[in-house]
Amino acid sequence: MERSSWAARTFLLALLLGATLRARAAVGYYPRFSPFFFLCTHHGELEGDGEQGEVLISLHIAGNPTYYVPGQEYHVTISTSTFFDGLLVTGLYTSTSAQASQSIGGSNAFGFGIMSDHQFGNQFMCSVVASHVSHLPTTNLSFVWIAPPAGTGCVNFMATATHRGQIIFKDALAQQLCEQGAPTETTMHPHLAEIHSDSIILRDDFDSYHQLELNPNIWVECSNCETGEQCGAIMHGNAVTFCEPYGPRELITTGLNTTTASVLQFSIGSGSCRFSYSDPNIIVSYAKNNTADWIQLEKIRAPSNVSTIIHILYLPEDAKGENIQFQWKQENLRVGEVYEACWALDNILVINSAHRQVILEDSLDPVDTGNWLFFPGATVKHSCQSDGNSIYFHGNEGSEFNFATTRDVDLSTEDIQDQWSEEFESQPTGWDILGAVIGTECGTIESGLSMVFLKDGERKLCTPYMDTTGYGNLRFYFVMGGICDPGDSHENDIILYAKTEGRKEHIALDTLSYSSYKVPSLVSVVINPELQTPATKFCLKQKNHQGHNKNVWAVDFFHVLPVLPSTMSHMIQFSINLGCGTHQPGNSVSLEFSTNHGRSWSLLHTECLPEICAGPHLPHSTIYSSENYSGWNRITIPLPNAALTQDTRIRWRQIGPILGNMWAIDNVYIGPSCLKFCSGRGQCTRHGCKCDPGFSGPACEMASQTFPMFISESFGSSRLSSYHNFYSIRGAEVSFGCGVLASGKALVFNKDGRRQLITSFLDSSQSRFLQFTLRLGSKSVLSTCRAPDQPGEGVLLHYSYDNGITWKLLEHYSYLNYHEPRIISVELPDDARQFGIQFRWWQPYHSSQGEDVWAIDEIIMTSVLFNSISLDFTNLVEVTQSLGFYLGNVQPYCGHDWTLCFTGDSKLASSMRYVETQSMQIGASYMIQFSLVMGCGQKYTPHMDNQVKLEYSTNHGLTWHLVQEECLPSMPSCQEFTSASIYHASEFTQWRRVIVLLPQKTWSGATRFRWSQSYYTAQDEWALDSIYIGQQCPNMCNGHGSCDHGMCRCDQRYQGTECHPEAALPSTIMSDFENQNGWESDWQEVIGGEIVKPEQGCGVISSGSSLYFSKV
Repeated sequence: MERSSWAARTFLLALLLGATLRARAAVGYYPRFSPFFFLCTHHGELEGDGEQGEVLISLHIAGNPTYYVPGQEYHVTISTSTFFDGLLVTGLYTSTSAQASQSIGGSNAFGFGIMSDHQFGNQFMCSVVASHVSHLPTTNLSFVWIAPPAGTGCVNFMATATHRGQIIFKDALAQQLCEQGAPTETTMHPHLAEIHSDSIILRDDFDSYHQLELNPNIWVECSNCETGEQCGAIMHGNAVTFCEPYGPRELITTGLNTTTASVLQFSIGSGSCRFSYSDPNIIVSYAKNNTADWIQLEKIRAPSNVSTIIHILYLPEDAKGENIQFQWKQENLRVGEVYEACWALDNILVINSAHRQVILEDSLDPVDTGNWLFFPGATVKHSCQSDGNSIYFHGNEGSEFNFATTRDVDLSTEDIQDQWSEEFESQPTGWDILGAVIGTECGTIESGLSMVFLKDGERKLCTPYMDTTGYGNLRFYFVMGGICDPGDSHENDIILYAKTEGRKEHIALDTLSYSSYKVPSLVSVVINPELQTPATKFCLKQKNHQGHNKNVWAVDFFHVLPVLPSTMSHMIQFSINLGCGTHQPGNSVSLEFSTNHGRSWSLLHTECLPEICAGPHLPHSTIYSSENYSGWNRITIPLPNAALTQDTRIRWRQIGPILGNMWAIDNVYIGPSCLKFCSGRGQCTRHGCKCDPGFSGPACEMASQTFPMFISESFGSSRLSSYHNFYSIRGAEVSFGCGVLASGKALVFNKDGRRQLITSFLDSSQSRFLQFTLRLGSKSVLSTCRAPDQPGEGVLLHYSYDNGITWKLLEHYSYLNYHEPRIISVELPDDARQFGIQFRWWQPYHSSQGEDVWAIDEIIMTSVLFNSISLDFTNLVEVTQSLGFYLGNVQPYCGHDWTLCFTGDSKLASSMRYVETQSMQIGASYMIQFSLVMGCGQKYTPHMDNQVKLEYSTNHGLTWHLVQEECLPSMPSCQEFTSASIYHASEFTQWRRVIVLLPQKTWSGATRFRWSQSYYTAQDEWALDSIYIGQQCPNMCNGHGSCDHGMCRCDQRYQGTECHPEAALPSTIMSDFENQNGWESDWQEVIGGEIVKPEQGCGVISSGSSLYFSKV
């Protein structure tokens, strides 16, 4: 559970908890606290140590008042589930009259892919309600609270508690209490009933007219009906109910101008009343010009269960006119029969599509009802410490559905860049098509010709299998009927489905209703991660039809688009609060969109993560849970291509139990993107960015403060709140739970809930590397550091330059690896090197507390890579900082401009000559790479121990050991066969690169390396160049590249991140060694061998000459 806090009050916590409470002796058992007001800013900080687990808190006011009377005394008791020895209870007053000033910006901009732990809010008036300090820990405190003067408004009781200097919880909302008759807290359910407005032709929720009557301006006749909650909540509040068992049941609207109407929408159900399987159907009809000639739109089965069904009926051209009435009527009974069941209608709506808006912007102060279709379960009020009104879902009984739906918004864009398309101007190749011709029998659908399905037999269309891993949106134009023969019933509907290679079952995507596409319309469907595979095809199939030229349909311009438009042309921004300060596990809200007037809905975004999804990386799902969004959070999301249509509506829908789960939304913007999404530090409006305090510029890109340019964190303190370099630490503790990673304790992620680490804002413009030590579990099954064992349980490293709106993937650390501590160095890409950057380590999934554990330590952001050496000997300062050497010189040698060269006469041959590195931290995945030459073609002195040795020391040079010991087939216990790290002159007559993966015996916090030559003469020269010691490159560059800070620089004729050959390599070799010339071209290198005749060497091996190894 996250808790908001006020940074401006930090000094008060220390001041008040550090003082001794003396009021108790003066006034009796209960201390009294009179209001003392001061300005406070609604901000956020990390919550305590994170080691206490969930703490429950309750505040009880004697008599359980529903409001306070100004100046009256109230006995208050606050109780917690854990002991505390210091407590500060603060009152936050939300009435605008109590606020000294208002800041701009609303709640903190944090969204696409991350929840916000902090929030920029407004300045409020606060008062100290109670303060307590004692040497004896307790779990409850009682005191007398004196209510503030009239006009103060609502007070939110916020509690902060400490125990032995540790913060147990900070600014937890204990209760909200409003002033008697406070005007800011009067509940308002907006009057949604209206006809003939710019956005609505007809709307009635049956809650907006007085005395439980039908609005006579909307309804002209209602036979045997009642308005109220006779059957409980159908959608929300009142409905029009038909329960009379005898006589006709019908409801008729007044005459409406439907010339610009699109659909008729209504909700029907039996609620808590009885239902029947045998009652007659309900007919929805329309009539023109006050005639009694009713024309059927739809026949609906009477409710046969307790579910409420939302019906959306597309209006044919004949139902559009200047005087149209709609009728709901249950079919007549036979003589002697009665209706067995009840049914009710709610939320009836006809949308006006004449005035398409390209922007929806609503601060709810006051609410513009034209922006919203319905929000059952909600009222518009000042709640949840909102700045002004919000749409507040109270979680009371009687709310069957809790959602808020916007009107349709025109989000279409001309900048559509399809990745694949088919326009049916000729017979397409690779398609599976039955029952169709190419033509214009149904007119022009999108442009030119189209595929028309009018033949006898099966009618089906399937695209070829295609690689959809980069796609996110399938689009095509569709018509059924029009100038062709229309469908008659749902038996003529068209099913849209997908099929992926290797799976038998089809995946249903949509049903295109026979009555919904009388005119050519765009169909836009999400290609979700389940369908993003190397081989997926899409199909349309008609259920049934009545024969040739009957129930005809046509399609045109099939095309697919990526998940997100390249320009990020549109966005949605809103503030959300789940729980309104109380702990409500299981409370979550999904953000969805519809492009067909609400008939079907899709999540705005669905996660697509490494190992579990093949599509484009998307680290955010638009399902918001109270665990992550318990305070006000401003969410900013780029809209996907699938939502960019002329008629897109947005819906926030509560998932799970409604009773007792409160939530609210506020400050909604849907439309063209503001510049750079206001950098995540401002509110987007139709006039541009409205920046948060401390930020300015057209995109709120300029800050009035500076951010750290360097961080180095080794997690020495167990208090998580002491780490100011980090914005959020979730699901972790500082401990030895995964052993020692770098030194001392590490930050171990082993708790329930979300596990993530996010840095504060940094200035990385002068940095080049992000370096840290990481461990994902242990190889031991008995360890407390239990390793992840499922895809998706690895760790993702992201960066964001817009306050978390978008998170870009830097690296993915798979659950299969990193079971030993590994030092990781990441070179920052260009767009990760800027002002206001954040980094995030995040484990998307884990099993539970103590499972799938990971740990991190020694996090450094710097311009110079620590714990590594990379030298080409061109910079003498770097050489002397990294190396110490004896009897060597930096000079040109053997064709290389600058090397570390060991030459000279033998007068000093009694002294070993060497080069030694500084002490450095070496860990898993480290390597050493260097170029070595010995003699540069000049003969070395024979029969002398003049080899060059590579050794290491972990005790500051007291003792030295070979980096690699010799391990040959004749030797026991060899895990792999290796030669010793002793280099002979015969192998290094010319420059040659050596790559060694450093074994575990070299790992330590202070390892040195040394190249040495113990015995030599004047001719036994050698030199080093291009030394690199650090994190290994991918697959060691396959031996065909130089490693530079973990990145491969490939040799000629090799390419890619791992240095693969540019051209295909030979797959066979044949060399019989019979020819003295040319055989060397078959071999890269031959050392100590030559071709000899059968009478020489070892005689005949197979036939003729052989390759004979005998040289010293």
